[in-house]
Amino acid sequence: MKRCSERYGSTFQIILGGKAFTVVCDAKGLDSIFRDKNRAFTIHPAHRRIAQAIGGVKQADIVVHLISDRFFPIVTRSLSREGMDRYVPAFNEDLISIVESMADRVRDSSNGRSFPLMTFIGKSMYHSITKAAYGSLYPFETYDDFETCDYDLVLLISRIPFLSRRVIQARQRLSHALGDYVERAWLDGQLKDASPMASEVVSILRDSNLDQSDVGGALFTLTWGMLSNPIRITYWLMVFLLNDADAAAKIREEIDRELRDNFEGDIKRLFAAPYTGVDEHFPLLESAVNETMRIGILQSAIREAHVDTELATESGMVRIRKGELIMTNISGPHMDAANYSDPEVFRPDRFLGEKGRSHMGFGGGRHLCKGKLFAVHVVKMLVILCFDMFDMQIVDALGKSIVGELPPPDPRRSVSVLRPSSQPEIFLHAKIRDKKGRS
Repeated sequence: MKRCSERYGSTFQIILGGKAFTVVCDAKGLDSIFRDKNRAFTIHPAHRRIAQAIGGVKQADIVVHLISDRFFPIVTRSLSREGMDRYVPAFNEDLISIVESMADRVRDSSNGRSFPLMTFIGKSMYHSITKAAYGSLYPFETYDDFETCDYDLVLLISRIPFLSRRVIQARQRLSHALGDYVERAWLDGQLKDASPMASEVVSILRDSNLDQSDVGGALFTLTWGMLSNPIRITYWLMVFLLNDADAAAKIREEIDRELRDNFEGDIKRLFAAPYTGVDEHFPLLESAVNETMRIGILQSAIREAHVDTELATESGMVRIRKGELIMTNISGPHMDAANYSDPEVFRPDRFLGEKGRSHMGFGGGRHLCKGKLFAVHVVKMLVILCFDMFDMQIVDALGKSIVGELPPPDPRRSVSVLRPSSQPEIFLHAKIRDKKGRS
């Protein structure tokens, strides 16, 4: 995409699978598509196939309709700024418990301990986010199958024989476990111990004449949407920060200052505070989250024009005829030097004090990410915990420091957010932090 954009401009046509696509790579054009004021574009059936691939559902059209028309409004309402305090306390309580348990294991070793970075982040977020949404009856032991499905999502979508057998089996086990969970936890018209959002979603699924397997698959599709991007963004944020001593020091300094000035130096007071009492703090860390998304988000979408229309782009008006396919390329404006100087470089303060006119990590318009506030919150809170509790460095499997050696992304398995290559595996080596000098 980048080479095509450099050669042909920010809007060009390509042939994929025998079909012509108009690819839009500039902020103005993407904003026109996302807002779609004239209702000229419809979601392409490819997105239905992706939903079917994630959950393995048989009645894909019904599930896609439920997700887009019924579930998204529920999520939008539930995870709005006003609704966040229904979900943040349960997430915060579980996350701090998990990381404190990790600290106990680290404390038992005088030299510290090493943990696979992706597994630590993934397991922590999987447990805390699903518990906040679904309660204590959720089958938390399904994380390994979730990780397999997330990492090999490309194989689920492509359905390549033999290569996809392992991930298909993981999806089947996960969907079966979630279907069993719904049957076990549904009592008196609601999910026992779950959030109102989860109960409302499951109530709709149960009323939609889906079998237990499709209910589990649909729930997995929704759960994957809540978890996958925050896990990957947190991974890259930690890697970027721990590769840059100056950036890590500034983040730690901000965390110490905010805790001291606003939470009496007590991390537990921060985690007990309402969402609105936390959201306004840690601006440098939030900027670093946005910067990580700018670099790591690959998300693209396919739209089909159902009427003749014109698309406003930075290079002028582009005529789109009925039936033509449009592909969005969010990386275009994110990695454009005209928008961001040295776009390949991670700069944690790049978004400090501004939103960034072409930062589209959460999409935009009618297709703005419904859980963006919650996603940013969970990333920030895990990073705050780690920097407050531990002295950290990234190492290889033998314990050798690999600072300065960013793990290569794996483009073959990258969907939505860059996936790191599985080799070499990155470990987080942690020691209990000496906080004597903080106050």
